[in-house]
Amino acid sequence: MDKKLQLETLSFVLLIVAFPVISLGATNDNRAVWVIGLIAVVLGGLLPIWTRYMSHANDKPRDTGMEFDERAS
Repeated sequence: MDKKLQLETLSFVLLIVAFPVISLGATNDNRAVWVIGLIAVVLGGLLPIWTRYMSHANDKPRDTGMEFDERAS
């Protein structure tokens, strides 16, 4: 797995986990849990933007197009 895919997967996991954490922090009136959830939302939202500006010089080029489609027809 390349670095970009790892960071975007981490971002997705952070966003999935953040919303229940924020909800628990808000309903139980626990400010620390709410802030942890808020930080997770912010990081989960910023990681894909950051990966867009990463250097992709070492990425392996892939062929695209119908003739290179590996799915069964």
